[in-house]
Parts: sequence; structure tokens; C-alpha cells
Amino acid sequence: MHVRDLLGEPGLRLELLTPGVRLDRELRWVYTTDLLEPAAFLGGGELVLTSEGWYRTPVDCETFAASLDEGGAAALVAGDLLLGEVPPLLVEACERRGIPVLAAPSEISYGALSRTVIERINRERGRELADVLGRHRRLVAALVEGADLGGLVAMLATELDTDCWALSVAGRLLAGPDNALPPTLRTRLAVQALRAQKPPASTDGYTLLPIGRHGASGGHLVIRGVPDGLGADGLGIAEQTAELLALGGARRDERRRTEQRFHADLIALIDSGAPSGTVHARLLTAGISPDRPLLALTALTRGALRPWDLAADLAESVIDENAGAKAVVAGGEHGLTLLVSLDREDDGERLAELLSARLTTFEPAADGGRIAFGLSATAPDASGLDRALEESRHAARLAALRPQRLALVTAAELDSHLLLLAGVPAEIRASYRHRLLGPLEAYDSEHNADLVRTLTAFLSENGAWRTTAAALHIHVSTLHYRIGRIEQLTGRDLSTARDRVDLYLACAID
Repeated sequence: MHVRDLLGEPGLRLELLTPGVRLDRELRWVYTTDLLEPAAFLGGGELVLTSEGWYRTPVDCETFAASLDEGGAAALVAGDLLLGEVPPLLVEACERRGIPVLAAPSEISYGALSRTVIERINRERGRELADVLGRHRRLVAALVEGADLGGLVAMLATELDTDCWALSVAGRLLAGPDNALPPTLRTRLAVQALRAQKPPASTDGYTLLPIGRHGASGGHLVIRGVPDGLGADGLGIAEQTAELLALGGARRDERRRTEQRFHADLIALIDSGAPSGTVHARLLTAGISPDRPLLALTALTRGALRPWDLAADLAESVIDENAGAKAVVAGGEHGLTLLVSLDREDDGERLAELLSARLTTFEPAADGGRIAFGLSATAPDASGLDRALEESRHAARLAALRPQRLALVTAAELDSHLLLLAGVPAEIRASYRHRLLGPLEAYDSEHNADLVRTLTAFLSENGAWRTTAAALHIHVSTLHYRIGRIEQLTGRDLSTARDRVDLYLACAID
């Protein structure tokens, strides 16, 4: 019920005293008061009835109107029994604040007025509840009758008369018109949905609701239009649909877990060195050709918000963008392994680039979980899968040492000495550096010298005396003196490759 409905209610004969004020405020209840400052007793949306028993001086009109505004009153009905009229100052004060003021005739009791308004509010609420229950029954019936994700999303779009979509946690399109939501926008919406503190979220003119707990498993329901534009009814049915989509998602999750267990047996066969014929047969059963180029992707996960779901979806969203690529997913709560078949061996480089970019995009939304990805080199066929699996696992363990919440290490990076060092426990790395460079650091501290920086520059320039001296802005003879002092303090000979390597690795440790 809205304020304008009061003027058309038969028998009330209310007179509008503020014709310039909008009358579209919704009435939620009726409150009768003669308190000067009733704000503390208002919850917002009330039709306030008063006989001006609070009035003592003209200043009280301003105080009373301000308190109505503070409490969120929808409108004021004022009588004239006590004062003989509705104070013009009260009307002016309310009008300035956009609060409609209506005058009640003296023969209409506030009790009768309250009953009339409350009965109408209750009737309208009853109709709204019946509508909500009817829509809910239709959705539940559709789910029971086997409606898929697309069917439920289509029903919601019809109810709201706007476009709707279901997106996976990483922004893959699960249902809805694919030509109306570009991939870049889907990714941006998925990131915003994951970052939202409290649903519904709103961004770029779309409303985002989680499917399942925080959307971490089921994904996100996207509706064209902002929450205020959908209204309470529209938002309510959208939330109901999201809950039902989560029930349907539970079925998909169970199928997915079953498939992952089946594929985990395939990984175990490869690890056990099973005959190639057995492995080939299982690959074909999983939909993977053993004669095509293959690579392995391992994801190690930990933290809140079920990050393994995000890990699988991030990987699969990238694979979807590689035409002809297929994948099987194996694993569970704390780690995943994907076997990916490609059209060409060089497709692996594109996959690595896409995954790296996707991780950078989702990094701000990964609060509460960490995922370390390791990507192997491409094997020409299934005969190289055992090596590919080992490479991906080693790369994932190294990625887990990086500071990012979403990190990737590829096989191409495994030949770096920095990654080799990263696989060594931190305390051992620190001890190694201290044993080799400790004497130089102590000397630098005591004499305000620069031997560690000199050694690092000398090794970085491959022992080129003039180039190193120029980089340090010192004379070559000064450089010779410093290198001599370094060899004396460390007991190492920088003319030998072995000692150079040992000191170079020590300098590379932070």
C-alpha cells in the first residue's frame, strides 16, 4: 500500500495538505503518537497518526518533523481536535523533508483509520505471499520434473522480464543467452561476485547472487538490472531460484566427484608404470586420444571457500578457450590433476599464457584460499605422461612457495637456478648464504665497505673486469683490490668455475 492509496480509500475522507510532495512511499504499518520526538519508536515506512498533543510552541513543529524524517516515517495524518487546525508550520516543516501530510476529519477516529489501513496492508501482503509461494511451487515443480539449469534460468528470465545467466565460479557460461554476455564481462562479473562481502552484489548494471554457499561451488546467478530496479519481489524470486540452482548443482557436483574418482584411478595407473595398452584404453574411455600431444596440470589448494572448485574451474575455463583441447580432471579437496590433450604441441604455450593471465585477474578475489598450479611441458603422446605428471607436481610445489595466492610455475621455468633454490627449505638456504657471504657482510658492516655488491656485480658480468668496474663506477685497480679481499675472506678462488657457481648461488638467495 502506498500513500496515494489513502486518498482513494472510501470512508476516510483524508485531505492532502502537501500537494507538491511525492505520494509513492510504501506504507508498512501504522503508529499513533503524541511524543515530540518519536524517531526511536519508528522502524521506517510507518503512517504516523497524531493529534498534536506534543505541541507547546511553534518551534515544536520543526522538532517533530525532524524526528519523523529521522525515523523514516512514510506519511503523517494530523487531526485538528486539540488545536482547531493542523499547524501550518508543521505542514511546511514536513513538506521541506518530503513527508506527505494529510488532514483527518474530526468524525473519523484514529482507531478506525488504523484498522482500515492495517487490514489493507495485510490483504496486500497476503496476496504477495501467495504470489511468492506460487512462483516457488512452480520452480520446485520444474526442478522435480527434471528441469535443467537452463530451464530454471529461463523461467526466472520470464518472471523478471529481463536477461538472466548462470555462471561458474570462474565465469564460464552455464546457462543463459551466450551472445549477450561477452567472455571479458563474464570474467569481470565473476571476480566481483567472489569479492562481494554480502549478496546481492551489483556491478556494471547487473545483479549478482551466489549459487550455493558464497558461490564458491555453484557459481553465480547474474541478472540484468540493479537490485533496486528489480524490487523486493523480483529480488526474492531471484534468491529462491539461486537456492534451487544450488540443489541442481549438488547433482552436478556428485557426478563430478564420481568422474574425478574414476580419473584418479587413471592417474594411479600412470604412476604405477602400468602397461601402455592399459593406460591407452583408460585414456580412450575418458575421451582422450593417447596419440595426440598431452600435458599435465597439477593444482595444490588450501584455505577457505573450497578453493579446489575454483582451481578446477579456472583450469577448465582456460582449456575451453583452446579449440580442440580436451581435459580430464582427477583429485579432490586438497589437489587436482588435469590431463589435457592438444591439437598441436605448441598449444601448450598458449594455454600457459592464458592461465597466467586468468590467475592475475582472479588474484584479488582469491582471499581465503591459495592455489598453486604446475604445468608440464607437452609430451608428444601418452608415452611421456609419467614424466609430464612428475614435472607438473614439482612445478606446483615450487609455485606454492611464491607469495601470490594464485601462482603458476611452468616446465619452461624449471631450468632456472632460482626455482632450484626455491625447492630447498628456507633455513637451509639462509645457512648456505651465511656460510659463504657471512664474512663479507661482517666486513662491510664493520668497514662500511661494499664487497657483497661488488661480488654480485662481478659474477653478473661474467667476471669481465672493465664492464664490472664501469657498472660500479670504480677504477679497475680498485676492483682488483676488492676481489682479492673477497677471495681472502671467503677462501674461494674466483678464477675457478666451481667457486664462482657457489658464490653466485649464495648471492641469488634473498
